[in-house]
Amino acid sequence: MTLHQRLLNLRDEIRRHDRLYYVEASPEISDQEYDRLLAELIEIESKHPEWVTPDSPSQRVGGEPLEGFAQVRHAIPMLSIGNTYSLEELREFEERLGRILPNTAFDYVVEPKIDGVAVSVIYENDLFTLGATRGNGAVGDDITANLRTIRGLPLSLSIARHGLQRFELRGEVFMDHAGFEALNRRRAEAGEELYANPRNTTAGSLKLLDPRQVAERPLRIAFHSFGEIVPLPGSAPPWRRHSEILRALQEMGVPTVEHWDRATGIDQVIPLVEAWESKRFDLPYVTDGLVIKVDDLRTREDLGSTSRSPRWVIAYKFPAEQAETTLKSIELQVGRTGAVTPVAILDPVQLGGTTVSRATLHNADEIARKDLRVGDRVLVEKGGEIIPKVIAALPEIRDGSQVPFVFPSKCPSCGGPLSRPQGEVAYRCEDLNCPAQLRRRIEHFASRRGMDIEGLGEALIDQLVSTGLVRTLPDLYRLELEQVANLERMGRKSAQNLLDGLEKSKSNPPNRLLHGIGIRFVGEHVAEVLMDQVEDLRDLGKRTREELEAIPEIGPTVSESIHTFFSDDRNREVLDELATLGLNFRRTESGIPEGEPPPRNLEGLQFVLTGTLAKHTRDEAKELIQARGGRVTGSVSKKTDYVICGTDPGSKADKAESLGVRILNEEEFEDLLAGVL
Repeated sequence: MTLHQRLLNLRDEIRRHDRLYYVEASPEISDQEYDRLLAELIEIESKHPEWVTPDSPSQRVGGEPLEGFAQVRHAIPMLSIGNTYSLEELREFEERLGRILPNTAFDYVVEPKIDGVAVSVIYENDLFTLGATRGNGAVGDDITANLRTIRGLPLSLSIARHGLQRFELRGEVFMDHAGFEALNRRRAEAGEELYANPRNTTAGSLKLLDPRQVAERPLRIAFHSFGEIVPLPGSAPPWRRHSEILRALQEMGVPTVEHWDRATGIDQVIPLVEAWESKRFDLPYVTDGLVIKVDDLRTREDLGSTSRSPRWVIAYKFPAEQAETTLKSIELQVGRTGAVTPVAILDPVQLGGTTVSRATLHNADEIARKDLRVGDRVLVEKGGEIIPKVIAALPEIRDGSQVPFVFPSKCPSCGGPLSRPQGEVAYRCEDLNCPAQLRRRIEHFASRRGMDIEGLGEALIDQLVSTGLVRTLPDLYRLELEQVANLERMGRKSAQNLLDGLEKSKSNPPNRLLHGIGIRFVGEHVAEVLMDQVEDLRDLGKRTREELEAIPEIGPTVSESIHTFFSDDRNREVLDELATLGLNFRRTESGIPEGEPPPRNLEGLQFVLTGTLAKHTRDEAKELIQARGGRVTGSVSKKTDYVICGTDPGSKADKAESLGVRILNEEEFEDLLAGVL
């Protein structure tokens, strides 16, 4: 088999597994096996970029950040749907239809109403070409790059076989229960505030300007209707009923609303509504009602629309389910960044089809605002919320035994002091050695964008911490071969690879170390900005808040976080230990290749990188610029001196041109580095 044939086979295999997972809900392989297939595909395409096609599964991983969202005008407005809350109002709905079209028997399609974000997706000449939000119904945001990252969305569709040149699908982007819970679990472990519900989280994800971040969110998509349909010349739309379109989409491998029924007359609809009152809890996603649509497309045209909504569709909304139980206690969880989150421990109660015994309380202010006391009878709701929510206490039935909750002053894990930064709602433990934070701190420290320690994955970290071999970050660099080799699923070769990776990480530039130790609000870029101002990483602890805030791009939030971190003696001791163990803390020792240091010929110049470079990765190009005194930023502005443009550049090149910023191709970039431009 040729390499190109292997590439084609990989694409077909990955598409098949996408369909099995997202459309048919019957996966055949594990996530790890899927990731291996995708990694092999990406590796082949990286060696042969001329083989990359727009519909390749590799194109889902997300490109460079966007400057902003362009506006898209919908060919057919995306109108809202009228709501109803009672069976009587459903009968009134059919009566209204009968007054418009007397003596008509109405057939309906009944679908669960997914609580997601409405989107429009357009296929043209069999390829996915445009995706947009609903916006105001007439105009939405172009989120094509973000939708492309959703694995369940086909990047190509055989619409020409159905006589179509252009086909607009409309549906919902959402997070299912499992994906949302996993996302919040990761946030809790990282000490970040939990997301309130799947819908708001989905909406926020689609608004992110970096598709790479969107690709990390567990987004799914399901289609339920259509917009503009443009037939091929000489053809006509092949469908006369909505139910026919749903069947055709399913046959094409398009994810649709999974469960739908066809009914004649509202008297057949009502039993379906009553059945779904309880069946909805068996669905893997949040549904807040049912959508009842007239099936016949010609009848829809005859019924028409008002200025706000089509007359041929109505949504029946389910009431949010509540239950009463007892607040037994309030526990505190400590995440990676030290955020302490209160959790309500409840007497188990049935709610939304599951047994609820815990509910997030978010923060101390939330407890005070609701006047929640241990021992209270409370109302718990799980309507659109996957994580149950304590709605209110029932103070009228208190008997005096209830105890007000006082937030502690010490960390429940390590006993260190808790602080509450000005303007924030969360209490935090700032101790780097706090056991509750250790696993996640090490994961962050060892990550590719941190210290990039090869072989130090989640499973091994769990073993190192649980066996007591690693109690602090410096302990990583004290590990010995035999200690690691004796761990489960390890061996001398794997152990040596880990030790080699740790040794190699010692020479990383100090900005990566600064990012890796996990000070709040100090990401990759901020770490670079800070290390441009000091010779030794520890010198940041000698700066006052005002001096830190005077650094370009450093505001009061970042300066306060850095000052708080370095004010803790235990954190300074950890840094001193890391320095003693040989890690690189000095700026002057980083970023310089062997031999003579490069000339500082780019001193004071500001660069933006866009597109794919043939000779260098993005990180390599960035290091080359920084080693010569230049600075790389993420967005183009009037302060930008050069935009380095590789193949397939994004909107940054257009913005540079509009601002008159000089654009260099890769050959010119090499000349600039060499000082001949």
